[in-house]
Amino acid sequence: MDLCALGPLELWDHERQFELGSVKQRRVLGTLLHARGEPVSVETLVDRVWDAPPLPASPEASLQSYLSRLRRVLAEAVGDRVGIAHPSPGRYQLRFDPEDVDLLRFQRLRREAVEAAARGEREFALGKLHAAQAEWKGEPLAEFGCDWALSLRARLHEDLRHVQEERIRLELELGRHADLLGELQERAARHPLDQRGIASLMLALYRSGRTAEALRRYRDTRRLLRDSQGIEPDAELRELHERMLAQDDASLLPARSPEPERTAQPAP
Repeated sequence: MDLCALGPLELWDHERQFELGSVKQRRVLGTLLHARGEPVSVETLVDRVWDAPPLPASPEASLQSYLSRLRRVLAEAVGDRVGIAHPSPGRYQLRFDPEDVDLLRFQRLRREAVEAAARGEREFALGKLHAAQAEWKGEPLAEFGCDWALSLRARLHEDLRHVQEERIRLELELGRHADLLGELQERAARHPLDQRGIASLMLALYRSGRTAEALRRYRDTRRLLRDSQGIEPDAELRELHERMLAQDDASLLPARSPEPERTAQPAP
């Protein structure tokens, strides 16, 4: 079974997709799912189902109707593997196995990657980060244009950005700059003011023997920052530029260090 939150809101089981009901019913499910197993108040559910007037005469009664229909849909689709509990007055909770939800798998993989990198197991950490990125299948909650969905989507994209940046950092440490060039150039085109991304691109260019291009990228970024925001590049980017001018290969080229033996990992 796969309950999808990192992309279109979907429920799959054995390659079969199940219909989840009306837009408002899906808003109830989306709210509960993105609470990641925590209880959600009736007030929050009402606010998210009816994010703009008009509200029904009795929103709580209408909400109960959506919850009942959703329970029936989930039970008919996957039995008791997903359910809606009522743990305390005025609160509802979606219950599931975390391994059946892409959002929870993403969180676990990200956590395991951080732990592996801290142990120096970079290859193992990279595998976890690649797997975490693969959990994303599209734009979360894209069918809902309301403020709460936009805010939640922004937070999820921030989590994804951190995973991407950590993966790129490890790839660069392992000397895989040539494999990253296309991706880094595409990211720089989309986010020309992202100084961390520009630094990674400059480093990949330098290590690929394209020093002039790396220095030109710094000049272009500096001009763009000054023209659009009235600021200079941050200390990290300026220092990288200075080391490139000095051709400080000792600090710019990847260090060669053996990977420690990976310790056994508990099953998820």
